[in-house]
Amino acid sequence: MIKKLVVLSMLVCIACQTTKIKNETYKIATTSPELGSIGQSDKVNGIENNFSVKAFPKLENEIRVGIEIVPFNKHLNNVYASKAKYNQNQTKVAYIDSLPVKPELVTIKILDVNGFVNELNAQYNSDIVRLLQNTKKSQIITSIAVSLSLDDISKVRQADAYYLTNSQNKKYLISLFKSGKKTDMIDINPETIVGYQSSVFCWAISSKRQWYVADIVKDNTNCKGNTKSIIPKEDSKSLFDM
Repeated sequence: MIKKLVVLSMLVCIACQTTKIKNETYKIATTSPELGSIGQSDKVNGIENNFSVKAFPKLENEIRVGIEIVPFNKHLNNVYASKAKYNQNQTKVAYIDSLPVKPELVTIKILDVNGFVNELNAQYNSDIVRLLQNTKKSQIITSIAVSLSLDDISKVRQADAYYLTNSQNKKYLISLFKSGKKTDMIDINPETIVGYQSSVFCWAISSKRQWYVADIVKDNTNCKGNTKSIIPKEDSKSLFDM
């Protein structure tokens, strides 16, 4: 019983961690939610320790993302190694602090927020919008830090534009472009995700008194302008209740 409590405490400790990557805070959790996925944060005593994925919106258009390559540091390696203890399928990273050349990871962030918002409001994602309206506190994963293979990192370096694409069955891939031509695709293995950033939805009402997703902003950030973080109960008519 004591051993189980110790393991549980270690898991919670790992889950509550955050780390700085290029001056931005990434959450470290026992789960590894994929870029673009929608779900909810599970909290214990007000501290986030998990992200439960609920849905993957259908993307009929490519969504521009930004990719940056950053070296592993000692702290990141310790966090990644700690997660590996509870996930035997996690890709191993050969990190040696004394060597000048360090393993690298990449951060992938949704840049075309407006494009993603348009996808959400499209008729083919009406079920997703209903979910958002009904669950209230849903979030979306807008950035991930992931450990890619040397081959995939090389492909990233050779490209000059990157897009989140939906191949089939709501499976997301990263499409790589060079000089306007598609050069390759990368399939992100969730087991290689080190950390993530989540964002929340802002709502606006149309001239027909129908609520729609108007913006996506970072978690713990206020909605701007005339947008609202929560649809008022007395006026929660769905965008698709025509």
